[in-house]
Amino acid sequence: MVLGVNLLMLWRRRTRSILNAFSAVNASEEMDWDDLPRIWSSMEQENLALKEQARRDDQLRRSILTSLNVGIVLIGDYRQIVTYNPAAQKLLGSSPNAFQKGTISGLLNDPESLGLLDRAFKGDVCAWSRDRTGRILSFHATPLTIQANADNSDSGVLLVIQDITQQEALEQTRQKFVSNASHELKTPVTSIRVAAENLMDDGWMPPEAGENVKIILRNVDRMVLLLNDITELSRIETGALKLEPAPLAIEAFLKDVIDSANPLAKHKRVELLLEIEPGLDDKSFVTDPLRLNQLLENLLSNAIKFSPKDSIVNLSAHLTGQWIVFSVRDNGPGILPKDASRIFERFYRTQSARGVPGTGLGLAIVKHLSRVMGGEVGFESIPDKETTFFVRLPWETPTIA
Repeated sequence: MVLGVNLLMLWRRRTRSILNAFSAVNASEEMDWDDLPRIWSSMEQENLALKEQARRDDQLRRSILTSLNVGIVLIGDYRQIVTYNPAAQKLLGSSPNAFQKGTISGLLNDPESLGLLDRAFKGDVCAWSRDRTGRILSFHATPLTIQANADNSDSGVLLVIQDITQQEALEQTRQKFVSNASHELKTPVTSIRVAAENLMDDGWMPPEAGENVKIILRNVDRMVLLLNDITELSRIETGALKLEPAPLAIEAFLKDVIDSANPLAKHKRVELLLEIEPGLDDKSFVTDPLRLNQLLENLLSNAIKFSPKDSIVNLSAHLTGQWIVFSVRDNGPGILPKDASRIFERFYRTQSARGVPGTGLGLAIVKHLSRVMGGEVGFESIPDKETTFFVRLPWETPTIA
């Protein structure tokens, strides 16, 4: 459709140029009227060639849309369906008549989907998933401009639909395996710790053996930390985590978070500063205090571990519309652009992080906790200078059943 419009516009411009040339020649009174049939024939041939090219391009577009396994729906400014492919019709389980004469609200009639589509029409890229007739479908809405002609254009949204039922089933299997494996590993790890501690308490071991037992205990501690993080992440991902929202005083709460992180900061010779937007210190909002504390402690711990000695880590809070934003800024090595897209992945560690103790799950837990609490996490970084992680949460956090 778009290619055909572009070719038509090109033909119009060329025709206008030829007519202008005629006018110029006529104005100079030097036109050879015997050339008119030849010029007209040339225009006819060019016109036929452009029409043929438009036909081929339209056929190619239709063939591509038909062959795609993902659903494609182009939605116009008034929510009317401009074009679609057979996969979209199959995935949404609607008749061709519903697509040809209807609007997208007749096919996606749940309020949340329609609300996200409205956001897409306002310029946001939105993604979500829905369970429809036993299948899990993912939706990705991208705003775009539909060019009607050289002078007019309309806003629209390209909706891409995909069946992710199998992927979701595999993901659930993975989550169950991780949860069961971490649970089963805790028992032998605990037994190793008890046995190693008994050896240390006996007091008969030579110094060399004692050092080896200390190595065992240190690595057992690392395994316990890893298993705890895996278990926590699994609970969040599988929906086993239940939020317990309660009103909390922002200033008092954040001071407690700073106090909890101070021992690690003092050990690293890092100063912790708290900055609260004026007027916010005497306010309270509804959230799960335990999970918010866990979230901020993870960010503060990361910031302290990667900060150089005698530097400052800032924890701040400010309001943005109906959201409260918590930020943690450090003066560490920063995050390189090549690592930016993977920083919240499980077990992913940047080059600068590989010499720092950790499980590689802290930021993944922060990301999933933020989502469960109805918010989002992000960061801004200047390599070799500073990094700021921020968590945006609503005033009221939804309860997860």
